[in-house]
Amino acid sequence: MMKKATFRKIIWANVIIFPIFVVKLIYYPYAFAPEELAKAMTLYEELKPLTDNFVLILALLAFIAFIVSLFLLYKFNDYGRQLFIVSNIVMSLFVFSDGYVVFDSLEYFLVSISTAIIGFTIAISYFSNLSKEFKKKK
Repeated sequence: MMKKATFRKIIWANVIIFPIFVVKLIYYPYAFAPEELAKAMTLYEELKPLTDNFVLILALLAFIAFIVSLFLLYKFNDYGRQLFIVSNIVMSLFVFSDGYVVFDSLEYFLVSISTAIIGFTIAISYFSNLSKEFKKKK
């Protein structure tokens, strides 16, 4: 039996893992990758063209929708569940807007944990006893 407090902790886990992932990407992009691979990927990233503005705006809108959906989920709003699923689908489609992507082991671990938490959040919000707590706000 899932409690509201436990579900809210899972929402906080969604919030907390994102800054950890961003810090890892900015300051330690290939920290655990072999040295030759890290050099090759750094060179590749320097030579590839910048992402166009349209994709950046869509990514920003998807991120804002993700944050809003977490807030609505925290308040047990039904629209939060729907927005959470849509924003995660849209964010997962951004994989196709980039070229080659290489993960080191820590990054792969963070992505796996994040994906599991997102899936767990969706499953709990729809298939647990808490699903009755979500009410449509008019």
